[in-house]
Amino acid sequence: MKIKKKEYLNELLLFHPYLKKKDVNSKLQFISKYPDFNKIYTEIRENNKNANTSTIIAKTLQRGIDDSSLTIKDIDELLFLLIEDSLFNSFLYKLDNEELSSLENNGKNKLFKDWKLPNNNEILSNLNLQNQTSDFVICGYREQTNEKRIESLRILLLDTNNVKIYESEQTYKDTAFPTIVEIDFLRNLLHIRLKDVDNIINNEEKISTMSGRILNTLNFIDSFKPNITYSKFNKFRESLFKLEENLLHKKRNSAYKKLETFNKEIVQFSKEVEEKFSPPTNSEINTKEYISNGVLSVIATTLSNNEIGDIVGIKFRNNNENDSDKKYAEITINDKGFKCISTNNLYWLNLPVLLNRKKIEFLKVSKNLANGIVIANLEFVNETANVRILQKSSHDNPGKKATQEKYDDFINYLNPFL
Repeated sequence: MKIKKKEYLNELLLFHPYLKKKDVNSKLQFISKYPDFNKIYTEIRENNKNANTSTIIAKTLQRGIDDSSLTIKDIDELLFLLIEDSLFNSFLYKLDNEELSSLENNGKNKLFKDWKLPNNNEILSNLNLQNQTSDFVICGYREQTNEKRIESLRILLLDTNNVKIYESEQTYKDTAFPTIVEIDFLRNLLHIRLKDVDNIINNEEKISTMSGRILNTLNFIDSFKPNITYSKFNKFRESLFKLEENLLHKKRNSAYKKLETFNKEIVQFSKEVEEKFSPPTNSEINTKEYISNGVLSVIATTLSNNEIGDIVGIKFRNNNENDSDKKYAEITINDKGFKCISTNNLYWLNLPVLLNRKKIEFLKVSKNLANGIVIANLEFVNETANVRILQKSSHDNPGKKATQEKYDDFINYLNPFL
């Protein structure tokens, strides 16, 4: 269905959360289109001084379409890139389809047809295709292939009905709400990527809550024929412990080597404490371990920066025997200065609990990868792995902005621990 030119502006305005001048300009340069964007933007701004930035950008893009500086295909590429670089709250599942994982390129067209992917792979062309039998419309996709087979398929879903999002306490805007479903054949993962739902005006759980949206998206995916078979990462807390051990074990060893020089004194002091206070003998963590970690907390203050690691936040519990038991103590350490938790005595003092539990509820990791610094929150949510790449942070580093490339870097880094 062809959209008339007069409709483009209204359609573009539905994507107002993604129309930010710096981002749009960057993506246009990336695809080598519309070199006059800044010039036209300034002209339109002069005549619309009270309009917000997203409106000026939409009008600037409309001008580009009108004078043939931009095609609808260009707009599609721009929107997909902008959305892709904004959806970094990701829920991961293990992809279990062996036949899909080995799908060769010559079989993909039939699969795309079976899954009802649009023939016209353009977001604006599919935006108004009302589908009353589903809560989602497939508006586009991107595929990544090698010489033999498809490696990844990213499907862009939009809510069939636009959502209303608060701009302020009194005003709201109609907004297209996107979800990216990535079928990651190469890494055997299923990704569901969304934005936050905090400002949505709606009482339905499937629209206004993250858990409702995830469930609704999975139900939509389950309708695909042939089926996409997947499973939850229900041991993600154990995976986070393995990641923590990988990042901090060597750092702890540096401290332990220094601790060994005090072993004789610690053994003697532990014996004196037990003789005087007679603590329970059936405790999972003995007196010597507690005293040793108190000394470690002091030693940690002497570690050099290159010994301290990449974890800046952690949360773990003490209900080791029964995860369903709601009566537990919870330990949270979050360094606001983005220093590793191994510099904080709270970590060392509570380390015996963590090593006994061997499960972590939440980790915040700051990692320097191939495409720059990634700051990520990792959490066990909705019974699976939740990875949130932070787009805004108090961490003072110009290279911290989230991108699709950084997301891929981090998933590659995390995947061996899943």
